[in-house]
Amino acid sequence: MLPQPRRPSACLLAISLGIAACGRAGGSVEISGSSTVEPISARVAERFSALHPEVAIKVEGPGTGDGAQLFCTGKIDIGGASRPYKDAERELCARNGIEFVELMVAVDGLTVLTSTENTLFDCLATADLYALMGPESKGFSAWSDANSLGAEIGAPNAPYPNIDLVITAPGEESGTYDTFVDSSSRASRRTGARTRLSVPTTWLHPMTT
Repeated sequence: MLPQPRRPSACLLAISLGIAACGRAGGSVEISGSSTVEPISARVAERFSALHPEVAIKVEGPGTGDGAQLFCTGKIDIGGASRPYKDAERELCARNGIEFVELMVAVDGLTVLTSTENTLFDCLATADLYALMGPESKGFSAWSDANSLGAEIGAPNAPYPNIDLVITAPGEESGTYDTFVDSSSRASRRTGARTRLSVPTTWLHPMTT
């Protein structure tokens, strides 16, 4: 059973109210980062603005990685992330004297869908997904390009047919992509079994003053 998500609005609202309580009401708050967190941030910002219209709140969602660069260089107040910050990002924050608190506000789910025109496979294992879509698969344009990697990691559906491989997914700046790669990599390297992808945790990183 998947863990139940916490109440995201209450978490972010508490952060926003804390900012107002510290004497910053009437100023501005900038939030950026994960596109997964963006709808949550936008909804809570809307509710907060209804109570404090004097506070200007800007919400964007370019991706976890891009948001981390903004947050750790002091350009935004709150960073949304669909994964924990990487060591390099934490080091960047430390170099700029930025301390932060991580608050879980939601639980994401990853879904991999195949086209309705794909009649070749009823189910793909995580090892198949890693072979076809992981970081070692850059430049693959056909399913068969993944045959060697699939055999190496024990992907149960390899070898694959020599047909075009078209993938629509988040880019490398996305925390969701990072989580997908990590989950499928750990599962495929371990057993090659049909393991369910683990659920990424979505975080907000409020700046402390």
